[in-house]
Amino acid sequence: MVGRFLKPFVFGLGLFAVLIFLGDTFDKMNYIVKSKAPLGIILECLWLGVPYWAVRVIPMATLLATLTAMSGFVQSGEWLATQACGLETKRFWMPLLGASLVIAALAFAAQETIMPAAWARSQRLWHERVHPQWEWTKYPGIALDAGEGRFVQTWLFIPLEGRMNRPTLETLGDEGVTSQIDAKYALWDAAQKRWVFHDGVERDFGAQGVTERRFKDLTSTFDVPPMDLIPRPVSPDELTLRQVLSYSKRVGRFGGSPREYLVAAWTKIAYPFANLVICALGIPIALRLRKSSRVVSFCGALAISFAYLWCMEVGRAMGVAGTLPAWAAAWSANALFGATAFVLIERWDL
Repeated sequence: MVGRFLKPFVFGLGLFAVLIFLGDTFDKMNYIVKSKAPLGIILECLWLGVPYWAVRVIPMATLLATLTAMSGFVQSGEWLATQACGLETKRFWMPLLGASLVIAALAFAAQETIMPAAWARSQRLWHERVHPQWEWTKYPGIALDAGEGRFVQTWLFIPLEGRMNRPTLETLGDEGVTSQIDAKYALWDAAQKRWVFHDGVERDFGAQGVTERRFKDLTSTFDVPPMDLIPRPVSPDELTLRQVLSYSKRVGRFGGSPREYLVAAWTKIAYPFANLVICALGIPIALRLRKSSRVVSFCGALAISFAYLWCMEVGRAMGVAGTLPAWAAAWSANALFGATAFVLIERWDL
């Protein structure tokens, strides 16, 4: 049974990933054709998206493999033979659940290692090289994360010029702000890889009070390049579970709502288990279809998978909106489809 499961799983994983990858590529084709980026950068950007799409379509491949394996078991006459011999039929479909559980563990591992790094690199190449919107973008009145407990507020941030007008760089400690650099403007020094502040004052907030020192030019320890400071919303898919939780706290410190990232964190836990849920649902459905063709199995896998993804997106939207708690929003699709699978298995006494 595991052998019957693995072959269509590998086939479905490759097929579904390629189909969705090609669809996404065609959506971007207008920007790709107009891009000034070298062909190698474009290909690297597209290729690095493959792990993301592969992880996304694992439940679809699992369902296709389950339908194919169970259909083959029925069509060969083995299903009737096991019943005639008085054997428990679950002995023959339980290995499918075991295989799907192993795949869920591998999917979670890929989700925490390969996928975030590859997707983050792909998105970075897309936004900076292939379709670089930052080249003509200016950010007025913005607060930026400078890393290591530092924040910078500036009246105007121009990434292309590596310039900030009226920046204020603050370093935070356990008791609040420990130091501050307030300047007329700051420029990125590519040679030193530092931000150089001009015409300002440096303040230290110590136990003895505030001390100030005026400066003409000050080379700071602030070493985050302009490209990394661009306030592009970070997708949870570019982060591991631990990074998503950390980023949600950072969003809260900036005054934003961390709900989206809390829902994403729970989703990273719930999504791999979709393989087990979808597999359990596919077993009674395959027996219901019985001697259906592989085309019917393929179409059924698509329909059920898209229904599952739709329910997951609805739950995610309700979680982000605050209608549902983050954990309930992430697990809603698994709960609904899992309950359906349990009822069908119990009803048909599998």
